[in-house]
Amino acid sequence: MSLKGVLSAIVTPFTADGENIDENALRKLVDQHIADGVDGFVPAGGTGEFSVLSHEERLKLIEIVVEQTAGRATVLAHTGATSSREAVALSKHAENVGSTAIMLATPYYEPIGFDEAFAYYAAVAEATDLPICAYNFPPATGLHLDVDFTLRLAREIPQIKYIKDSSANLMQMTTFLCDHRNEVGFLNGEDVLMLPALAMKAPGMVMGIANFMTPALRKLQAASIASDDATVLSIWREILPVVRYIGSRRYNSGCKAACELLGLSVGPVRAPIPQYTREEIAGLQKLLSAIDPSLLTGAAQR
Repeated sequence: MSLKGVLSAIVTPFTADGENIDENALRKLVDQHIADGVDGFVPAGGTGEFSVLSHEERLKLIEIVVEQTAGRATVLAHTGATSSREAVALSKHAENVGSTAIMLATPYYEPIGFDEAFAYYAAVAEATDLPICAYNFPPATGLHLDVDFTLRLAREIPQIKYIKDSSANLMQMTTFLCDHRNEVGFLNGEDVLMLPALAMKAPGMVMGIANFMTPALRKLQAASIASDDATVLSIWREILPVVRYIGSRRYNSGCKAACELLGLSVGPVRAPIPQYTREEIAGLQKLLSAIDPSLLTGAAQR
């Protein structure tokens, strides 16, 4: 099963005190996403607050999403870690519970180079048979996976089939999609580059904003495939103020705040990630209220 379409970088619902994963809320959120037409999920990713989850919580999170999805959508489990050892353990678990594929950001905090990153991906590939998606997010990892290195990965480690690129590098996106689209499946991970990604027919997107506007992203994707530029521009202009608002301040907090404003119970972000202030929530509410409700998650239930 290939990775394409709209993949939600699904948030991790917590109990009100932020101490535990709210399993019931997570299962409901998965079902709501599927009802709204999402093509896949990325559990335990950046928007899922993986950096503040324990190893055991990440195992549990991936398992719950796979179980609740029950084959109705793809599951691209994020198994990146600060050590190859933990990445291998998470990846084996993702395979054992039935994930479609795995995605790995490179280790962060301790600076590494391309040779160490290659060895990291190779170790995971040796431990699992799942397709692998490299994850490029240099602001968080300190390492930019450029085109040459990504092609080296794909050519020398056959399991590496995709890259999720959140580098906001338009030239890199253009090179992947225009020159190498048959070598590496490109998944756009940068909200503000959605329009050029759609114009170049990127096969898929991984978006945190899918948590609260799956219908909008589905309609954008469909209009792009149909070369309906007028519809693409109309929807994009309508959602752009919210995309800008959340992208310019704490992203995870904004995605959760938007979910809560739409009646989707996801709880707070976990400390020390800062919550949205009352003023920020009010600003977000105003922008969301200006969007056609049919473009927002759970519209049919409201």
